Amino acid sequence: MTRPALAVDHPPIELARIAFTQLTGETVDRIAPLSGGWGHLSWLVRTASGRYLIKTGVRRPHQADLFRQVAAQQLAAAGDVTTPLVVAVGDGNGPLQRPCYVQTWIEGTDGATALARMHTDQATRFGHGLGETLAALHRIKGPRFAEDCAGTVTYPTWKAACTTRLQRLITATEQAQALPAAVLYPVADRLTALINDLDTAITPRLTHRDVYLPNTVMPAHLPHQGAPGAVALLDWEAAAFYDPVWDFVKLGMWVFDRHPQLRAPFHQGYTACSALPDGHDERLTVYQGIEYLAAFPYFGAAWPDSTMLDGFRGLLAGWMDRHGLAGALP
Repeated sequence: MTRPALAVDHPPIELARIAFTQLTGETVDRIAPLSGGWGHLSWLVRTASGRYLIKTGVRRPHQADLFRQVAAQQLAAAGDVTTPLVVAVGDGNGPLQRPCYVQTWIEGTDGATALARMHTDQATRFGHGLGETLAALHRIKGPRFAEDCAGTVTYPTWKAACTTRLQRLITATEQAQALPAAVLYPVADRLTALINDLDTAITPRLTHRDVYLPNTVMPAHLPHQGAPGAVALLDWEAAAFYDPVWDFVKLGMWVFDRHPQLRAPFHQGYTACSALPDGHDERLTVYQGIEYLAAFPYFGAAWPDSTMLDGFRGLLAGWMDRHGLAGALP
């Protein structure tokens, strides 16, 4: 995937230093850019009071985008989800000439890096802790189904939310010519029928929508199994008030399928705090179909990546087969 231009070269570090001091009133002892992120540019800052991160968006760079992320992160923190605390927010008129915010730094290692170094018992505790963290997140109720936690786009019902999202995807896929009609329309028709069968009792909950290992942190000293805050969640740019089962789509693709040893402890940790909702599997297959479809205009046009696209061709083909859709495949 082509990395956005601003993710290649950070703005001058001195501008980040000045921005941090203007926002927090603190003198910077040390500052260094962090590389590797797709969604943000970030600088790690050390001051007399501790370590912080100053962040600005790349794919979603506007003030409204930043406000939606900050709103989600603050809600999560208030709901006892372990996540960095937002301590300052700046608009696009500051030294960076881009909206930015400052958050606390959680000492530890991202889950992807940490897992490669873990013994079996440590991986079990990590999976259990991740399940507990996500269950805590999903206990946070939303006032209304919404595409973000600032309520920028909301829906009267969950079926309306899913139908609207599907219609946007159909239009985007048509415009990008990312799938042949012989695949797109049968998938869309089946998804429409599945959406119409969704339980009307589903309630909006805070949903991260980007839960995979690089967006988690294993604290420097992993607490014992069952301890609160064992795993932290990062990067809230996709967060919404959705059916929380939506989070299990990405978990399945990027966590459980690649690291099957985490599946059982995750579910043990999750269900120790919250029961899986009724109809979990039936709801999950709807959201899988929507997310698999979403990959085609995204990786086929918006952010081209042939390798990712090939992977989603296989995922969508498997989904079509499970739902008895014969004929053309992606």
